[in-house]
Amino acid sequence: MSDHHGQATAVTIVARVRRFGAGWYRLLFLGARHVPWITDAMRRQQFIHFCHWMMLTDVPTSDGGRRTLPAPLLWFESNYDGDVVRYMDTFARIMPWRMRAAWTPTVRFPDMFPPADFHQWTLDNAYETTHYWSAYPEATTHDVGRALRVQDGLDGLPDPDEVGAAAFAQAWRLMVARVQLDL
Repeated sequence: MSDHHGQATAVTIVARVRRFGAGWYRLLFLGARHVPWITDAMRRQQFIHFCHWMMLTDVPTSDGGRRTLPAPLLWFESNYDGDVVRYMDTFARIMPWRMRAAWTPTVRFPDMFPPADFHQWTLDNAYETTHYWSAYPEATTHDVGRALRVQDGLDGLPDPDEVGAAAFAQAWRLMVARVQLDL
């Protein structure tokens, strides 16, 4: 499938917004930009590479103008490790009120429980990705994070010519102790 590359998966979900939902999304997006705890739980998920929500109210036309859509659309896209059902299940379990805040103003949102209805709604509103590429297809975000922490540890080592062998050996042991779970 074109929405997978190695360990990573891409998903795009587009859902029509209910009447008065556009105002809710303006407030929600404003709050998410300025109140960190709104998005903290999502940013702590190590399997997410990227996620983004936006509301579409118009589209470009071939003559360079813009055409207003009959109803606003909520556009969600994300890159992550795993499959879309497990991805959405994780959000439903970890941050149910945030998920409801994000999806309830959309047309035919069934709530997240029972999960079968939610899974079907997700699949019904998902658009297939036509092309997807990953710089590290065999690595998960967890793997990349571990590698970056080890690299930071190596970068923090002193120059052995400047500190001498004994001091370098001590710095090396401390660095290995700090990153040993990432090795």
